[in-house]
Order: sequence, then C-alpha cells, then structure tokens
Amino acid sequence: MRKTLLVLLILAVALVPLIAQTKATVKEVKGKVEIKLPGMGWQRARGGMIIPKGATISTGFKSSAVLQLGKSILQVRPLTRMTLEELIQKNGVVSTKLFLRVGKIKAKVRSAKGLRQNFKLKSPVSTAAVRGTDFEYDGIHLKVEEGIVQFFNLLAQRRDIIAGEESETDGLNVPSSGESGRLAGSNVSSDTSGGGGGTSGGFNAGASTGSIIVQIPLN
Repeated sequence: MRKTLLVLLILAVALVPLIAQTKATVKEVKGKVEIKLPGMGWQRARGGMIIPKGATISTGFKSSAVLQLGKSILQVRPLTRMTLEELIQKNGVVSTKLFLRVGKIKAKVRSAKGLRQNFKLKSPVSTAAVRGTDFEYDGIHLKVEEGIVQFFNLLAQRRDIIAGEESETDGLNVPSSGESGRLAGSNVSSDTSGGGGGTSGGFNAGASTGSIIVQIPLN
C-alpha cells in the first residue's frame, strides 16, 4: 500500500510540468469593461482579476482592456465580446483558444524559452495561420505588423499577407491583396459591431468575424 502511494505521488509530480494551467489576468481597464464568469452574471472587470476558462469579456463604447495570457499580451478594443476557451501548457506547448464574437483585438504573442506557442482566435468567417507575433484582427480586416499571415476565406482560398500589409475578406471573396492595402495606407476600423453601446447587450451574434492561428516554434 505504501509503495503504491509512493508511485502515485511520483507520477503526479512528474505530470505537473507536462500539464499546467497558464494564468490569464486583467492588466488594465479603461471605461466600462465587464466579465462574465462561467455560471455567473456580469461583473465589473478590475486590474488583477483572474480570467478562468469559459469566461467572457465585454467592452463598451470608448472602453478597452489589456489582458495577459501567459507571456502574451492582448489588447481588447471597444465594443468587443470575446470568450477564453482554453489556456493551458501541456507537453512543451502553450495552447490558447479564444472565441471572438464581435469586435477587434491586437495581439503580441510571446513564448517562454523551451515552449512552443499555439494561439488560436476563432469565429465563423475566415482563418489566418500566422508565422509571426504581432497583428490586429477583427474577423474581416487583418493588419500584420510582424511575420507572415496566411489568410483564408471560407472556401479555403488563401492570400499571404506580410508585415506592413493589410487585407480583408467577407468570407466568400478571396482576401484582398496585401500589397494594395499597404499602398493605400488604409486603417482598420475599430468598430465592427454594427451598432450598440452597452457591454451586456446590443451585440449582434451573427456579426462577421474570423479566426487567427499563431504558432511559434521552440526557441
């Protein structure tokens, strides 16, 4: 019996580095920002709050938040609603999954030495596979600041967007040329909600958004 308990203890200690919950916290809050914890109602967000799996963050008009997801920093822009589906470290990989219902984010994805980062931001209309770390995205528009992004529509038609370029798709049309976006010098709109001003209501569940996948190799 004692030997069995010792073996179980050794196995438990050995598994800790393989599966570990990476912490997600609220770093900064500006204006009206709310968080809905799983099974609970909306509450005001404040600096230092822990964001558990399944929590939804919502920003109001002229409001924003900065989140720290492990080593990565996520800027949540006004009129955004997003859910943290997963943030876990397992077998040398930090997996982050976010569901962007509506709005816009700017991400700086970073990884600790010896870890690979798998960062996925998803929603219905498009997919972008990112080799790089800095980008802005609202599901329709993509602006790349560092790295190369493979930007897909719903028909799996792809356009490669490099640092300094922008592109967009409605999900059916081929993503626009990144070079034309760079030459035009256009800005990505910060309001994709189609209206509405509160954080607990007024969002369009069918708003067009998309998905981002970021993968960073081992250092």
